[in-house]
Amino acid sequence: MAVKAIKAKKKNGTAAKRKRTKAQEESDFEARLIIIENDPNAPLITRELASLLRERMERAKSGKEPYLTIEQIQEELGRG
Repeated sequence: MAVKAIKAKKKNGTAAKRKRTKAQEESDFEARLIIIENDPNAPLITRELASLLRERMERAKSGKEPYLTIEQIQEELGRG
């Protein structure tokens, strides 16, 4: 009986949890960015950065400019 309990625990424990796919994580992140963009109580810089990140994600999907340096982000936000 003890062997069956151990097997059941392995199947139902943390080791058997399903891993999230990269696509699911990206869509969740994009959803959070949309929430930030539409939040009237969020600071302006946060909303601007969220919209910039969403735009960059779209460009990355098409294979154009997936990464930015801190200086490039500051420049695009007009803070450089």
